[in-house]
Amino acid sequence: METGRGRYAGLSADERQQQRRRKLIDAAEEAIGEQGLAGLKVRALCARAGLNDRYFYESYADTDQLLFEILDGQLAQVMAELGALLATTPSDTRVRLRAVVEAAVAAVADHPARRRLFIELQSIDELRRRRSEFVTLIAAIMLDQARELLGESAAEGIHAELAARTVSHGGVELLTEWLRGDLDIDRGVLIDFLVAMILTASEITTTVRREMVGSGDGSLN
Repeated sequence: METGRGRYAGLSADERQQQRRRKLIDAAEEAIGEQGLAGLKVRALCARAGLNDRYFYESYADTDQLLFEILDGQLAQVMAELGALLATTPSDTRVRLRAVVEAAVAAVADHPARRRLFIELQSIDELRRRRSEFVTLIAAIMLDQARELLGESAAEGIHAELAARTVSHGGVELLTEWLRGDLDIDRGVLIDFLVAMILTASEITTTVRREMVGSGDGSLN
């Protein structure tokens, strides 16, 4: 029942708008999980959410704005979960790394909307930009963890940064191919390989630095 203070069924106008916005987000995540980005159509989303079409535009200019909000929200959730895991796992490099890789793969593969979003991260320019930012974030976390766990023995400098980006790009691409079904391997094999690949990043750094110095290229130090 609406009152003189603008409340209806116990909710203010702002609360009702937030409720409709949440319904649209939930509907969009369901549609993405089932159909990918092709499922993001205003009329279809509103029908799924049980809303009149006009309510879409009180919150979003277009479906791209809704998509980017969902993508950023899902990424924030995943990173928060992984951050909590990093803070609570033992300071043993192999144990911590395996726990984080297993959790990261599960967080994407077992969540329909995240799975489809991850697969389609190269479909449009803005998603490609966000994919690049994601790779940069992963590389930064790898370097931070190396410094925390390995101390002074951790590789530093541009070679370490480039190695971290190489491993991050490779890991994201492998996961994407596996999610698409292009890699016919079990989840356990994928996780084992990703763990081994990350663990050898410091060896990659040392080998590359030695090769570049040996070849007489002193431009990167």
